[in-house]
Amino acid sequence: MDIFDIHRQLVDDYRSFTTAAVDVRDPRLKQHVDELVARGEQSPEPWLALNPLFARGGAIGDLVTEGLLHPECERIFRPKSDFSDRGARAITLHKHQREAVEAARTGLSYVLTTGSGSGKSLAYIIPIVDRVLRMPERTSGVKAIIVYPMNALANSQVGELEKFLRYGYATGGEPVTFARYTGQEKGEEREQILRDPPDILLTNYVMLELVLTRPEERRRLVQAAQGLQFLVLDELHTYGGRQGADVAMLVRRVRDACQSPDLQCVGTSAPIASDGTADDQRNVVAQVASQIFRAPVTADRVIGETLDRATLGDPSDVAGLTVDVRRGGARGDYDALASSALATRIESTFGLDEEPETGRIVRQQPARVRESAARLAAQTACTVDECEQAIRATLLAGSSVRHPETHRPLFAFRLHHFFSKGDTVYVSIEPQDRRHVTSTYQVAVPGDADKALMPLVFCRECGQEYLVVARTDDHGTVRYRPRRDRDASGGDEANGYLYVSADQPWPADPLAEGRFPESWLADEQVLDRLRKYQPRLVRVDVSGAESPDGLLAAYVPSPFRFCLRCKVSYEQSRGSDFAKLATLDAEGRSSAVSVISAAIVRSLKQLPADELDEDARKLLTFATIGRTPACRPDISTTSCRSRSCEVPCTGR
Repeated sequence: MDIFDIHRQLVDDYRSFTTAAVDVRDPRLKQHVDELVARGEQSPEPWLALNPLFARGGAIGDLVTEGLLHPECERIFRPKSDFSDRGARAITLHKHQREAVEAARTGLSYVLTTGSGSGKSLAYIIPIVDRVLRMPERTSGVKAIIVYPMNALANSQVGELEKFLRYGYATGGEPVTFARYTGQEKGEEREQILRDPPDILLTNYVMLELVLTRPEERRRLVQAAQGLQFLVLDELHTYGGRQGADVAMLVRRVRDACQSPDLQCVGTSAPIASDGTADDQRNVVAQVASQIFRAPVTADRVIGETLDRATLGDPSDVAGLTVDVRRGGARGDYDALASSALATRIESTFGLDEEPETGRIVRQQPARVRESAARLAAQTACTVDECEQAIRATLLAGSSVRHPETHRPLFAFRLHHFFSKGDTVYVSIEPQDRRHVTSTYQVAVPGDADKALMPLVFCRECGQEYLVVARTDDHGTVRYRPRRDRDASGGDEANGYLYVSADQPWPADPLAEGRFPESWLADEQVLDRLRKYQPRLVRVDVSGAESPDGLLAAYVPSPFRFCLRCKVSYEQSRGSDFAKLATLDAEGRSSAVSVISAAIVRSLKQLPADELDEDARKLLTFATIGRTPACRPDISTTSCRSRSCEVPCTGR
């Protein structure tokens, strides 16, 4: 799979979407907009980051032999494809996952703070399963509660747990049971959980709050969780501010309600501290976790990731780098690629760095391929294009070869692309052939503070530009100032637009010259109800003040009722002008997400069958619509429209 080709198609689709809404009529403005698109202002080059190689912590079987895990864990934690598959081999853990198993055996609370793709969920799932298996009496009841900030994460974890705890076992013979209880469960499914509580309960913090307050659930589910062993807060870094305080109080209530004074709390988190050394960061995380858990978490129980180098070459070998670039990238099997100079340089550039104080291997900051290619070109005397192509080819080759033992690719990389809607176009109040044009928000023309800059909108029908202004009376002098809110609603004399045109100016007698739309006229006169919306001739100087010597323009009060050039008219007198006038910085968030998502899905569907498994062709998107629901349990009106919590809330 060539992710770079998929990315190019994605950018092309987004560019087509954003530029199709605005057909700029003025040649100078059109050239300016085209140059913005060509420079990639809306879609700058993406950042690339490698998923690093984690130090190995031993296979599950090794931990069983050492007595760290129950023997059944070796059968459970194997890659399986379906219910009949028992798995060919046990998985191999990362070092930080092994350290989490060791920390869990102490019975003390701990936190795992590692980057994405590090297998954080296994760092608490394995200890929980091990604890359940070791319990002398397998009585029914909840032994562990895992709290997720979003239902999407809980739903995803259900699928992963099914592969381990149900695949390879007969129905009813699962060694450890689990269930999701987030509010999505209805009828018999919900009743089954209350009637026969699982060993592991997956939920969200709002639902857990409701379980503690609803009499029926408290009587049946909380009672079944007496002596609770584990309380896991996944994505601990998402709980901040008031929400963090709410979750901290929830932890205390759960401990009391379940009569579990020795409750072991576990947190997983992306790195939440970036300043100082690794030890300094662990101290910060320990303090935060101790406050939320109300249980001591020392720095030595904040488990970070331990990284290893996957490559073995010399990144400073100029001759080797030149050879790899000249032939279009490093080639060969896993060992050959891992030993190449270019692959090693790529790992150092996009994947790994060293902590100056300790020499410890840490993650490298994401970088851009083009910029990295320019530095490589300076060393090898090759062109930037050649170096860029060689880097991309080596990344793709490294993602397709597998380690003979772990079956992990040499390179697993991600593209981080930040699409920008950009800013609008701003112009000075001058004739069209001489006015200053920019897309950088400023109050006045650089170097000439007397010349005000006004934002533009464009007629969606013909592309005619309008200056977006607010009209004020400053002690008898009428002034026009730039208006950032371009969606004023209703009939508003104080907000409107300036129309400036050299080839088709607004005339002194527009009725006689036939400049009004037919829908505005009756008996060859403007309808009485529309007179207040008529454009008015004004003269405006470069500062925005009305002046007899100023530029001839027409002031159009809001709402925008018709285009002064193409005469397209609108009956709507209230609401936003967004559907009538387009701007370069308002593409519509929901529509943009739909375009991007559709482009990705289309690319996934077009892949050959042998390039990517069907079950891997997935897309997960998150979009915030308006304000994130507070999800307070004391508010009960309608179900949340975002379906992010599935509990009664305002839905706003």
